[in-house]
Amino acid sequence: MPKWIQYFLLLISLTGYILLGYYIERSNFLQLISIYSSLFLIAYILHKNSSPDNFRVLLLSGILFRFCLIFSIPALSDDFYRFVWDGRIQQLGINPFDFTPAQFIKQHSDPLLHKIFPYLNSPDYYSVYPQICQSIFKIASGIGGDSLYRTIVILKSAIFLSELGTIFLLKALLSARKNAQSLQLIYVLNPLVIIELSGNIHFEAFMILFILMAVWLINHQKYISSAGALSLAIQAKLLPLIFIPLLFRQIGLKKTINYAIVCLIITAVLSLALLNNTERFSHFSESLSLYYGKFEFNGSFYLLFRSFGQWFLAYNPIAVLSKMMIALALSGMIWVYFRKLELLNGLFWLLTIYLAFSAIIHPWYLTPLVALSAFIRLRFALIWSALIPLSYYTYSKTPYSENYWFTGIEYLFVIGFLIWELNKAESSQTLT
Repeated sequence: MPKWIQYFLLLISLTGYILLGYYIERSNFLQLISIYSSLFLIAYILHKNSSPDNFRVLLLSGILFRFCLIFSIPALSDDFYRFVWDGRIQQLGINPFDFTPAQFIKQHSDPLLHKIFPYLNSPDYYSVYPQICQSIFKIASGIGGDSLYRTIVILKSAIFLSELGTIFLLKALLSARKNAQSLQLIYVLNPLVIIELSGNIHFEAFMILFILMAVWLINHQKYISSAGALSLAIQAKLLPLIFIPLLFRQIGLKKTINYAIVCLIITAVLSLALLNNTERFSHFSESLSLYYGKFEFNGSFYLLFRSFGQWFLAYNPIAVLSKMMIALALSGMIWVYFRKLELLNGLFWLLTIYLAFSAIIHPWYLTPLVALSAFIRLRFALIWSALIPLSYYTYSKTPYSENYWFTGIEYLFVIGFLIWELNKAESSQTLT
């Protein structure tokens, strides 16, 4: 590819990220999906034409795209209001697990809290964010003070720094692999990753960083340090707990048990900073159980089973169905644990199974799969990352209403592509 075409495409991409970050609202689905699709098409062309000669330019461009979003206010997600809320009340000396926002707002006259309260998407629920997230919220609020915008910029700066760490770790973990630079670009240039993490402030960024760090430390036989890194990943999102059983085949039963003990002790000690009595832990658990037992968005098998349930029962069986989905996911995970898979490959399949049976799959939930796709041969997760922005159609209607035709298109293409890839594989080693 001539350099001028490459630079032209990168300039168009930069323009697209600026538009999505600063000008496009999620209610404007046509504009949003048009720009998102264009960014994916350009990323694909640039990746297919990458080489050692232009790798540095593409790498720096991926970093630039992330940096240019630091100063925008997220337009595609309102979760950041809760981040600011939790950080602000900590600065006021209040534990975020003591009150729901709806309870707290009646008792306090803080101007910033009253300003953001109408924008909270779950004002009747206690916080569900673990310790490392809460610490970042508090630091950002302390630096940002009374300014919502300054606090947002600090939160985005933290995400940006974590992304730099992830890019570095990807390079280290892929260094011995063929086409390592091209594999690194899978994550660096992916528009979903750039928009949802650096643009919309989602803390999967820290989960990805610390998971990769934990694996890198295991590869260097630094097990205690790795357990500490994994505990930080758990404190960003609870999901990395599923990683531990994968270690049995990698480092043996005894070392895995010791690893788990160290990891859980560090996790518990960190948690005690805020979840330091039974009532606060109960509030945290209550919000988690409500989240996983009440909400639904863009699910795959869940929506299919729910449709059957509604047809037979004439009501939404979410309470029972959510438990059934957990059982199916656990069964699939056990299957992965008994296979001989390298750590990152195994984690990829664990996360895939978890998401397949989840009732809630927001676009940013796929970002860890994009990172882990660099370590496997299958590419269905990248197709999924390109199609999941279709779920933003939900926010183009008032009240919000999910379009199941778009959901069906998303999953038919993803499952169809996966089946095609599996049929194309010459042996089971294609999975690894």
